[in-house]
Amino acid sequence: MLCFQRYTIEIEEKGVVMKYFLSLIVSLLALQVANAQTAIYQDGVLTVPNIAVIEGSGAAYYSDIQLQLQLDGSFKLMAAQPQSLVAVDSVIANVMESLETQVSITVSGNKSVPCVRLLEPAIARKESTFVVALAESTLGPAETCIAMIDPFETTISLNVSGLTAGTYEVDVNGVKTSFVLATDNP
Repeated sequence: MLCFQRYTIEIEEKGVVMKYFLSLIVSLLALQVANAQTAIYQDGVLTVPNIAVIEGSGAAYYSDIQLQLQLDGSFKLMAAQPQSLVAVDSVIANVMESLETQVSITVSGNKSVPCVRLLEPAIARKESTFVVALAESTLGPAETCIAMIDPFETTISLNVSGLTAGTYEVDVNGVKTSFVLATDNP
C-alpha cells in the first residue's frame, strides 16, 4: 500500500517565495512512469526528472528536482531547474465521437530557438477546465544555437473518460479554447 501525505515545498523565484503542495507526487510519479523517466528515492533524496506546478490558471515547469526528506516527514527542495514555457499562438480542440469520445488539442506556437525540444506536456483538470503546461528544454552550457524562433505544431490527447456532457475549457500557457462533450463519456 502506498501512503502519501500532503507536503509543502517553498520555491524562491525572483525574490518571491511560492508555496506548493506535494500531494501532486502521486500524479507526478505516474507521469514519470508513463514517460519512462523514473523518480528515484535514494539516501533520503527524492530525485524527479520533471515536474509541473499548476495552480489556478498559472503553470511553472521544472526539471532535475531534488527533494530531501526531513526528520518531520516533510521534503525540503534542494534543487530545481526552471524550464521556459513555449510561446503558444493557437489551440484548437479536436473532438472525435465514437463509442467513447476522444479529445485532443492541436497547439501551434514558437520555441525560443531551433536547438531545443518540446518537453512532455503536463495536464491537470479542475472541474471543467484543463490546464496544460508546455515547456521547452534548455541548451547545455557548451551549446550554442542560432537566435531565431522556431515554429512548432503538436497534438496532445486529453483524458475525458468519465466526464459528463458539457462545455470544457482548455488553457495552454495562457491561450484558451473550449470544446463540448455532447453526451456523457463512459
